[in-house]
Amino acid sequence: MSIKTIGLGLDYSNICKDYNTVYLDRDNDDPETTACMKKVLKWFDAFLSELLENFEYNIYRLNQDSPIDLSEIVKKRFFFYSLEKEIIAQTFILQKDAVSYGSLGDWAKNSEDSLVIQNDEEGEGVYFYFKENSKIHEWLVSRLSDCSLDEIPFQEV
Repeated sequence: MSIKTIGLGLDYSNICKDYNTVYLDRDNDDPETTACMKKVLKWFDAFLSELLENFEYNIYRLNQDSPIDLSEIVKKRFFFYSLEKEIIAQTFILQKDAVSYGSLGDWAKNSEDSLVIQNDEEGEGVYFYFKENSKIHEWLVSRLSDCSLDEIPFQEV
């Protein structure tokens, strides 16, 4: 029996508690919007740094086996929508070994100890996908215990 791949969604309202995060437009230079986006970027930089260190992961694009730097993820264009430019859906794999996958379905079938991070097409949060009851699952639930998390069904596309 294969282990189920599941997902958790983390909304930016968990980080910017006093701001309506539905309106985070990366081109908006309103001081409150800018402050919230900076807070989100700083939070994710620290959170993902801790995750990478704890699990000895590197970051990869789905179909590439060359590691990329954390700074490739922690950018406005990954996290936030733009009314002018919209948002490009992006998927990154956090894992120890350099393995590329043809699709998310390939990743789900062939990965053991790894994590997918995807941006939300509305720019309101991110999704994490992993094997149910894995060490990364336990770590995420523990580390994000003070956040409201949404269960997200895994889709292989």
